[in-house]
Amino acid sequence: MRRAVTHLLVWSLSPVGTLLNAGLLYVTLVAVGARWDHPLLWLSVVIFVAACAYFDVRAYVARKRLGLTAYEAGEAVMERVWGPAAADQEEEGES
Repeated sequence: MRRAVTHLLVWSLSPVGTLLNAGLLYVTLVAVGARWDHPLLWLSVVIFVAACAYFDVRAYVARKRLGLTAYEAGEAVMERVWGPAAADQEEEGES
């Protein structure tokens, strides 16, 4: 389970994840009644993409400075949030 969540985290923190999340934000806003031609809808999506792009660039620079791959950075986040993996989970990941 931890490995699957780590993969989801790696994808969600990538530029592909940002575009997917922006698309889902747009669809959600339209689904709850926002008009697709209303400028405020597009402003919301642009602000979201700009904020995510800023954080994506910061994360990329920090990851490269530490010499980590995207998956290793995802594992580091998982360790920080949920603590180190149990010994039995590490053995399953190696096999």
